Order: sequence, then structure tokens, then C-alpha cells
Amino acid sequence: MNYSTLLYNKKIRRVFLCLINLILLVSCTKNFEEINTDPAGLKDLSSPDLRSLFPGALVSGLGVSYNETTMMLFAGVYSQHFAGTNPAQESHRYVIVQRWMDIWPGTYINVMPKLINIIEATNDGSEPTINAIARIWKVYTFHRLTDYFGPIPYSKIGQDTTVVHYDSQRDIYYDFFKELDEATADLQNNLTKPSFADKDLIFGGDNSKWLKFGNTLRLRLALRISNVEPEKAKEEAEKAVTGGVMTAVDDGAYFKTSANFPNGLNAFIGRNGSRMSAAMESLLKGYNDPRLAVYFSPAPEDGQYHGVRNGMTVAQQNIPQNSVNANSTVGPKYLPENMYTTPQVAMYASEAYFLRAEGALNGWAMEGSAQELYEKGIETSMREHDIDDDAVITSYINGTNLPIAPENYFETPPLTDIPVKFESNEERQREQIGTQKWLALYPESHEAWSEIRRSGYPKFYPLMSSQNPDIAPDQMIRRISFLDREIIANGPAVEAAVPLLGGGPDNVATRLWWDQSMSK
Repeated sequence: MNYSTLLYNKKIRRVFLCLINLILLVSCTKNFEEINTDPAGLKDLSSPDLRSLFPGALVSGLGVSYNETTMMLFAGVYSQHFAGTNPAQESHRYVIVQRWMDIWPGTYINVMPKLINIIEATNDGSEPTINAIARIWKVYTFHRLTDYFGPIPYSKIGQDTTVVHYDSQRDIYYDFFKELDEATADLQNNLTKPSFADKDLIFGGDNSKWLKFGNTLRLRLALRISNVEPEKAKEEAEKAVTGGVMTAVDDGAYFKTSANFPNGLNAFIGRNGSRMSAAMESLLKGYNDPRLAVYFSPAPEDGQYHGVRNGMTVAQQNIPQNSVNANSTVGPKYLPENMYTTPQVAMYASEAYFLRAEGALNGWAMEGSAQELYEKGIETSMREHDIDDDAVITSYINGTNLPIAPENYFETPPLTDIPVKFESNEERQREQIGTQKWLALYPESHEAWSEIRRSGYPKFYPLMSSQNPDIAPDQMIRRISFLDREIIANGPAVEAAVPLLGGGPDNVATRLWWDQSMSK
């Protein structure tokens, strides 16, 4: 049975309900909330029941296992926010280790049953804010999944059938825009009505913050399709900005971590699987970026900041200069001892400024010039990381320093030749916006990888080696191929989905629908 069918299969639902009844008979009442957040396909839920489903949908959508596996072992190294240093974790050499791809079952088993129950139970207008926020989070969760694979089961999930058909990415994105248009309108019209209150682990029930989140997500998706459908992108981006996007640091979306919900990045780093990338070293040290000491820690061996190249062979990883102690791990707040206190980012407010800056270059109405929005994006990112000295921020924005050649074992040139100070050439401006956005997104590597694929920026270093026969080390990996588990369980649908890739084969070199940049 495939994951999509599991959402609503009637027999499975009856089994879940029987199990829950049995658990309730033998368990303490203090466990009720935990039980009620299981993906059980519950129906006829009251408002308190609906609210108790939401924390599980949030945590499962961006929880510890996702960050430890799907993000850090794939997008984390693909985006070159990080470089792989554990010889046993070969995904940084473009090997697709399918057992680590938790985003697929996480979405269909752990998130969507809860969200769909909430949405269906409130489609009658009885709880408009709950319905709207659940739909926004549904788009957020699914856009991460489709940006890994391309076509996915979307409109047909929940059908009581053994085959669940895939949708094209274009159709999925168009439905995203419809969902966000309706959800943000409902929120706007009902801002004073209660929503998830303390069950909202991101905004604590603040509907106005969710409205800004929904509009910023819409802006993100609009830029995503700007190379393939520019008119649709312009329309959606301008609607998003008019509706109100994130502008202040405290507009940002962060999960509140706790003993029950640790930060997945912090947990992963404890295994010594990643270190600062050479790309990060070239930019952060070259620009004298004050975020360097926030993002990373000095290497234990010499107290200096060092990054390593992506895609090293096992032999290269075993060279002392490439060891974990010779290179920089994450900054203090991302270390394992802080996994229960460091919030986990879902979306930074600074991203909205960089998206608007690029939109302004496209000639869209973004309520500011490209330069103004670019500089405000940098300032906001600095303040998001507690760098509040106005003189330091101004000096950085006007900096003319260039990226450096990283000090690593391999002969590595500077990543690029652009300064921070906004230039006059449009293509270099686009590179500046893309590069600063990439820096500001750290450590949210999923979005960083998507934006490199879409825009071609920032530039990236070729891998030292690729163990995937479908892609060369100097090429950016474009997607994750369909999973064997899904081929076994939902084979006819997967076979029918391959043509939806736009003519390319089902491998990591085939570009997604929106991926039309000229980058490698």
C-alpha cells in the first residue's frame, strides 16, 4: 500500500480508530493529547480536538528527523551551506541514499492526515482562521516535497484505491496559488477570530503573523516560477506584496524547541557529519561578514575558521587537513547542547526583502527599488542574528571587499568576484541578491538549494567527485529521483509520472518544471 492511499483508506482508518480506543482504555488521561495527534484520520472533531492536531502537523512537517536526514544529508550539502565530512555519509557525493529520505513518508503519513482532517472539518466556515492556517501550512509542506521530486501525488491523495496518480509540478504550483489566495483572504477577513492559540508552535495564535507568512510564501513561490511563467509570477508576487509580507525581524517564522521537540540541525551536528563549506569560507571571510562567528565556530586545531570542499572521496576525507577537528563546525547556538533552546527556522523575514529586490529588477511593483530592498534584506538578516550595531551593518552593506580563496587542502579559487556594495550592472545585481539571500537563508538549506537551481546563484564549487553516474561533479544536482519504495507500492502511478518530468529521464540530472535557469 502506498503512502498516499494510507491517508484515507477506510480499512486503515477503522484499524487506527480501534487501536486508539484500545490505547485509551489502558492509558492515563494525561496522554490524551499525544494520542489525539497521531495520524488517525479522526472525524467529527470538536474545536479543541482540531487544535490538538496542529502541533503534530507542524512538528512532523519540519521536525528533528527531517532536518537530520532529508535536509542535512541532501539539501544541506547540495546547497553548499555545508560540506560532508563523515566517510559513511556519501550523499554529498550525489549518492541518493533512499533510507534517509524521510520527507516522503513524513509528509503523507505524519502531516497530511492531521491537516486534511482540520481542513475538511472546517470547510463549512465554522472556524475560518483554523482552516486558513492549515491550508497555508499544507502548501508550505507540499512545496518542499515537490521541490525535491517534481511530480508527486497531490490532488488524488485520499482516494480509496491502490494506485494514487501524480500531478505535474505546474498543476501543483497553480493550486498552491489558489490555496494561498483563498487562505490569506479568509485570514484577512477574520483576523480577530481565535485560531490555534497555544497549539500554534510558531506564532502562538497570532493570525496577523500567519497572514504575513502566507503572503511571503506566495512571494517565494512566485519567484520560483519566474523563469518559466513570468506573467503569472508577476501577478502572484504583486498580490503577495499588496497583501502584506514579512518586514520586521519578529515577523519571522520559528518553531519553539523544547525537550519534546529538539532542533534537528543541532542534533545532526553532534554526529560530525558536516562542516563549513569552502563556499561559505570564501564569502564570509572575504566579506568580513559579522555573521561568521554566529554561523560557525573556529576549528579546534588552530582556532581559525576553515571550510572544506564538497564531494570529497573517503581518502580525501581522511587527510588530516580535511578532518572534523581541522575545520569549522556550526556556531554555538547550533551545537548539540543547545538543541532544546535554539528555535528552528521555517522562514526568515529577511528572505522577503531579497525576493522583492529580485522582483523589482524584473520590473514588478515591489514597493521599493532593488537596491533599497537588497540593503534592507542584509540589514534584517544581521538583526535576525543579533548583530544590531548600525555602524557594523552600514559598513558591511557598503563593503567593496571580494570573496577570498579558501585556505583548504585543495587549490581553490575565490567563489566569485562580486562585492557586497550594490553595483550598476543588472546581472551582477542579480548575483549579489542571490548570493546575499543564500547567506541569509542559513541554515535553511532546502530553500537555499532550490534557489541555486532556479537562479544559478550563488556560484558553487564543483564537487571533488560524484559517485552518481547520471551527473558530473561540476553540475548542480537538480532533483531526487522517484523512490524505490514508491515504485514498489505505487508502480503504475510512478511510471505515468515520468513523462510529467518534461521529457527527461527519472534521474538527478533532469530539471524540474520551474528550473529553467542557465546555470550548470
